[in-house]
Amino acid sequence: MVDWSKLEPIKTPQDVANDLSVEQAKTYLNETNWYAFALLEDGTPIPGDIKQARTGARATINRLSPPSAP
Repeated sequence: MVDWSKLEPIKTPQDVANDLSVEQAKTYLNETNWYAFALLEDGTPIPGDIKQARTGARATINRLSPPSAP
């Protein structure tokens, strides 16, 4: 007997590319979190290019990540 609930869809090349983009975005945010901590701890401003890139990374994650189950 086959348990259909255990089957996973085959990923398309676009799915693989999206997964990679999300992972890269998460990695970038992790590597630059110290800027946000410095801002919170002592008010050190985040450079504009870093702030813009972090905003882009969050947008990528929100756009490409599958919705989480409630």
